[in-house]
Amino acid sequence: MEVRAYVYDSSAPAEHVEAVLDRLEDRPEEINYVDIDAAETRADGRREAMLTVKNAVGIGTPPDELYGPDGRPDLTVGALITEEPTGRRSLHVGTEALDALDT
Repeated sequence: MEVRAYVYDSSAPAEHVEAVLDRLEDRPEEINYVDIDAAETRADGRREAMLTVKNAVGIGTPPDELYGPDGRPDLTVGALITEEPTGRRSLHVGTEALDALDT
């Protein structure tokens, strides 16, 4: 499994986000880090983050965990996108990212 991207919001990250980022530093592959807070505007950051997530899920729907109570994208939990040698991509939301990196 290779990591393709990690989408998160550094302005208010969940507790595990720092641990995920630390583990990703040791990975040999090139990883696309999408930090909502690092974009020119938060709207631009949310747009780029959700495009990255939607690209990973293909025709599926992004999980509810990636949306806040107001229905707007909320990436504070983080989302890890991985790819198998077959080309199949998976989305690991929240602490599932740590589990995926342990396998």
